[in-house]
Amino acid sequence: MWVPYLAVVLIGALVALAELVSRYRDDPAGALFSVPAILYLAVNAGGAAAALWMVVQFGWTFGATGDSVAFTQVLVAGFGSGALFRSSLFNVTAGDQVIGVGPSAVLTVILSATDRAVDRGRARLRSKDVHDIMSGYPFERGSDALLQYSMAALQNFTPAESKVIEDRIASLRSGREATLPDQVKSYVLGLSLQALIGVKVLRQLVDSLRPVFAEAPPAEQVLLEILRINGKCELRKLQARSGLQLFEFSRVLDGLVAAGQVVLDEVSGEEVASLPETGR
Repeated sequence: MWVPYLAVVLIGALVALAELVSRYRDDPAGALFSVPAILYLAVNAGGAAAALWMVVQFGWTFGATGDSVAFTQVLVAGFGSGALFRSSLFNVTAGDQVIGVGPSAVLTVILSATDRAVDRGRARLRSKDVHDIMSGYPFERGSDALLQYSMAALQNFTPAESKVIEDRIASLRSGREATLPDQVKSYVLGLSLQALIGVKVLRQLVDSLRPVFAEAPPAEQVLLEILRINGKCELRKLQARSGLQLFEFSRVLDGLVAAGQVVLDEVSGEEVASLPETGR
């Protein structure tokens, strides 16, 4: 009598295990060996056992006959408990929200709270790891190299994943986050990459690239490299990306303009710097 329940509990726990592994690919083991994750597994396993109890009590056979009835009931309860206990008896509209009333109301709250707790715990570890790994790593000069190095190191790096990181880098360079300090951008890039390649691989790749960017280039080279990558750039964004103090930035920019290496224009009331056509 207890064997079917043991089997269905294992199936329910394995389903939850697969969910956690898929959500925390950077360090699934670290996420699994935590109190919230264990609670998440227990809730799913308990839900599967409760589903089997209901199946047996109502005599649902799902079309099976003979010795296959118990086997079918275990499989359906184990894999179908998630759908069964996330179902609603009816929906209630409250304002702009539709609230399901039924088993899902309780189970979803428990599972969501547990999932958030696991995520918060992992966030603390991820942020600490990325801070240690990416401190001092230059975003403007090193982000493209780190992405390409990561893609070359991992054989299963998909084009879709690459596109996500490329879009993130582009957003940090020219989107709303363009004015963030260079070091903060490096942290954000590290967090994005860590979710795909894991902390150990990220640390190894950054340590390998760090000597390449160890020597700080002249300020003039920094500005020219930013303009080469981004094309036209508003002066306030250019100064933020360069990491130069305002006085030093103005001095270096004036020198580049005087030498004909940078061209200044006004676009929509904003002063914009760019490379001359021959310098692109």
